[in-house]
Amino acid sequence: MYKLGMTIVSLSVLAASALANVPGGGTTGANVTVTEAGGNVTMSNGIVTLTIQEASGTITNITWGGRNLLAGGTEGGKVYWELEEGNGVYKLLTDPTTNGGDCAVVQMSMNGAAATPALDVTIDYALLRGNTGFYACGILSHPANYPAVNGGEWRVNIYCGGMFDWLSVDAKKNRLMCTMSDWANAIAVAGAPKEVMELTTGIYKGEDECKYSYSADYGELEGGWGWSSDTDNIGIWTTMPSLEYYQGGPKKRELTCQAGVAMLNMFGGSHYGMGNSEIVAAGATMRKIYGPFFYYFNQGVGAGFIDNNINDPSTQAKALAQANSLFLDAQAQSAAEQSAWPYTWFPDTGYKQESGRGTVTGTFAISDTGARNASPANMWIGLAPDDGGVSFQEQFFTYQFWVKTGAGGVFTIPHVLPGTYNLWAFGPGDVGTFKNATPITVTAGQSLNLGTVTWTPPRTASTIWQIGIPDRDSHEFLNGDSLYMYWPTSWVNYAADFGTGITYTVGTDDYATKWNYSMMNAQTWKVNFTLPTAPTAGTNGRLYVGLASSDGSNPQFSLNGTVIGNFQPGFTSDAVTRLGSHGAFWDTAVVFNANLLKAGANTLTITQGGGNLTWDCLRMEADGTGIVYSNVVNEKSPLPLVRRAISWQGTALEGDGVHGVDLVRADGRIIAHSNAGQRLDLSHISHGIYFARCGAEVFPVAWTR
Repeated sequence: MYKLGMTIVSLSVLAASALANVPGGGTTGANVTVTEAGGNVTMSNGIVTLTIQEASGTITNITWGGRNLLAGGTEGGKVYWELEEGNGVYKLLTDPTTNGGDCAVVQMSMNGAAATPALDVTIDYALLRGNTGFYACGILSHPANYPAVNGGEWRVNIYCGGMFDWLSVDAKKNRLMCTMSDWANAIAVAGAPKEVMELTTGIYKGEDECKYSYSADYGELEGGWGWSSDTDNIGIWTTMPSLEYYQGGPKKRELTCQAGVAMLNMFGGSHYGMGNSEIVAAGATMRKIYGPFFYYFNQGVGAGFIDNNINDPSTQAKALAQANSLFLDAQAQSAAEQSAWPYTWFPDTGYKQESGRGTVTGTFAISDTGARNASPANMWIGLAPDDGGVSFQEQFFTYQFWVKTGAGGVFTIPHVLPGTYNLWAFGPGDVGTFKNATPITVTAGQSLNLGTVTWTPPRTASTIWQIGIPDRDSHEFLNGDSLYMYWPTSWVNYAADFGTGITYTVGTDDYATKWNYSMMNAQTWKVNFTLPTAPTAGTNGRLYVGLASSDGSNPQFSLNGTVIGNFQPGFTSDAVTRLGSHGAFWDTAVVFNANLLKAGANTLTITQGGGNLTWDCLRMEADGTGIVYSNVVNEKSPLPLVRRAISWQGTALEGDGVHGVDLVRADGRIIAHSNAGQRLDLSHISHGIYFARCGAEVFPVAWTR
């Protein structure tokens, strides 16, 4: 075995979309068969053979390519479901003898009347001709005669075989893992949550390991995650044909894979404080279908390898290339499954085919007088039912339909189930969350064009400064884009690095290198900023506060020594403890008398008595301060003008004679440059709002041709 260290290795530049995968992995092969014996049912198509326990729906053997993919796994290796009661009744839903051997669907139905929670669990497996994997689907039901329930943890987990050693979730969570033996020998870490363990043997000896290190936002995944084997050059993967059956919206963060060669598909989990509105009242009926989704198996080109040279770069490169090839193929397979959604072969009468669904289109626009060039592109926009007034990020048993807007805010939301929904949107274009005033009703077969949907975000005054990007995440801040592989990254080192708090100076500091993604325990942070002039007399200012998560925090905000407000978020969203960049989102706006601001030096003080939080975005607003600010996607901290090092010369900018001039886009890219003593001609530059930089000074430039 070889060591790649704790550095997460990136995917190659090969695009998964270039691979010509088909749904199910293949369409040709032997007839599908189903046999029963001794309380087990066996499904086979000559490529894949499954052995399933009828009482529980647990799969105890997956034979593919002449090997059992569960052999040597935890508890002997298995595919199992939470919440099932072990009282399953078997039924053959689709008999392959009636369709020429093309398809079989089997079902195990568990009665949950006496269970906690009181939910019926149905598990379906499907195998089609030529499949290089199999389909799985779980269904939760609550009959009217059942008591009130709380949904609990609802997931399917695979304890994969011991031959798998490389974990792949995304470009950063993509690495050789500790062995099962190493994991069995791990010990607890003092002061850390129980999930954090120190490895005492193997290539990562002395390093921490935690299952939350590999959590991910389901909406941001390329659609496939799982494991591969460097010695056998094979992979086992979960694909994601649809997001509609996951809880909590597109930013729902959940477990995917973890040490011990486990691969999870979390349909309903309480982690990170999202999707927790899971109560079904007594007398109410509920039925939700989770899937079907495809478990995919693949084989790389050539044999795998075993190499004991742990420090050889060529060995490391070979291992990475092999793992990436399998991972990219799995992502391409997930894309193929998405193209076939909804599946025409699935027989459940509650599962709607495309003819029973609708499509919603439109153009999303942002109208903000303080951010006239705010981009409506790359915004999450989606449909979620009212669910008793609960926000989409809290919903558990609902179906939701989300996409990202394209250029100019154009969007198409396909495969929408008939129903009445609220239209929601959020993202980097502006702070806050859009929700339509009038619900939208979608009918079967309908193509509903909403036209231009305009969002006018609340605003009190002009923006003075902004820290962060309003995307419900903390990845843009210091440590926010860390790999979250180590408990010390987020917790152990915090006191040494930030124990005295943070003082941030607008116009000098960069939040990517100065503003930590989390604020923990009892602390005081300060934001210093200078205003050329005092705000307009008799007006109000506003402080917008967006938190990417909160766990017992209650920050208080003071402006130049006067308390202007505090913020007590709702339920716990423990992103820091669970090594994540965000959890459930919370925001507020504090309106204050703008006379609290003054010409010259000002200080915003943030005091927290305990708990922890992760940041999304802060924005200070007031009119008449002499600051012109462009609030656009990826904008860094605004930089107030202290003295004019740059002057206009017709259509050109001229520096101070000592430094050159850079013209910088809001995303930080330099698009034009002049050397010291030279003028920077803007005549060829597209109109817009930019930042001009000369030496240490930066100020906004509104340019129109």
